Amino acid sequence: ELPDDVLMGILSFLPPEEAVLKTSFLSHRWKQLWESLPVSGFNFRVPLPVCCRGGHVKNLKDLRDGKYMTVEDMKRECSKFVEWVNNVMISHQGSTIDELRVRFYLDKDSQRYIDKWIEIAMRKQVKKLELDFPSLLHRPSNAYYPFPKECFPGIEFLTSLCLVNVGVSDEAMEFVLSNCPMLETLHLKNSPLLIHPKVSCSSLRLKHLNISHSESIQTIEISAPNLVSFEYHKLRKVPFHIWYAPKLTELDYSNWLDFNIAYLMDLPRFPKFTSLRNLTCITASIDNRLLLLKSLIEASPLLHKFKLLIKDHKEFKSGIEEAGKEEAQPNKYLKEVEIVGFLGQPVEVEFVTYLLKIAIKLEKILIHGKLERMTQNLAHQLMKNRPGAELVLL
Repeated sequence: ELPDDVLMGILSFLPPEEAVLKTSFLSHRWKQLWESLPVSGFNFRVPLPVCCRGGHVKNLKDLRDGKYMTVEDMKRECSKFVEWVNNVMISHQGSTIDELRVRFYLDKDSQRYIDKWIEIAMRKQVKKLELDFPSLLHRPSNAYYPFPKECFPGIEFLTSLCLVNVGVSDEAMEFVLSNCPMLETLHLKNSPLLIHPKVSCSSLRLKHLNISHSESIQTIEISAPNLVSFEYHKLRKVPFHIWYAPKLTELDYSNWLDFNIAYLMDLPRFPKFTSLRNLTCITASIDNRLLLLKSLIEASPLLHKFKLLIKDHKEFKSGIEEAGKEEAQPNKYLKEVEIVGFLGQPVEVEFVTYLLKIAIKLEKILIHGKLERMTQNLAHQLMKNRPGAELVLL
């Protein structure tokens, strides 16, 4: 019979969430060793159906055979998954868990089990928690698993929280921010319960905030003294206000249906982004109000790199005057500009001209697009404003 140290060595080569399955078929001695095996975290992820049609879902491994799983089959798979996670979480006797990741087709019906997993993880001082509960069929907002609004012992050790396809309400978000003093990363994706999310706490350690594809959001307010990066991705426009973010260095905004910087941000309330170095904006449809981007650029006096991605095009009108007739403020730090989707439309040319005018120490400008000879000549002509800068046409 193998000594304990050899058995422990064998078990250590298995992912912890798999080890419990293997040892469950072996002796009681193996099971005892598994329960005391030190682990850094658990990652519960199982490949499952990726396609659905009517009341049936298609399994990835059966795509070539055209086989389908019924909804009842899916329920059985969910029950197996829940039982597996329960066995692992409850049986392991380790005192700490650094990371817990769960990704499966779960919803509110599994709430009491998911709550228990979170409770166990918090009690073991989990640092990183990731929950992702996608759905193959339409799921109403009240069927999403609701993230709890209660304080678990150990929640204060959480440093990173990623919730995808989870029902996170404004109150739940506020609770997390108020009770997780160590939290540095918050990622919320497709949460139908978010309406007016607020990030506001003078002692907040939060550095990275990502909010995406939560279509119920109406406004966002941010006041975070340590925030370094903010990403926002959504199908429709929404006003948000960054009241205070002195350490913000990366701002990534994309709006796939409409882009209106005047509506997006209340320009008179624009704070000075005194630490912002990189700014990326993505838009699916632009008009002459695109030029109002200059208000955002001029609110970022230390900006080093600006990137604009244009996903669609309409007929444009020249409209630099509508952005304001005041003298443009020069920027001596902006060194790189990148425009993706440039077609040489008048409003685009006007905006690039504005950038060339303010970026007095520009080193490189990259232009991606279907560049015909006339557009290329026009781009070269624009570069006369900054003869020392490198022009790259892609």
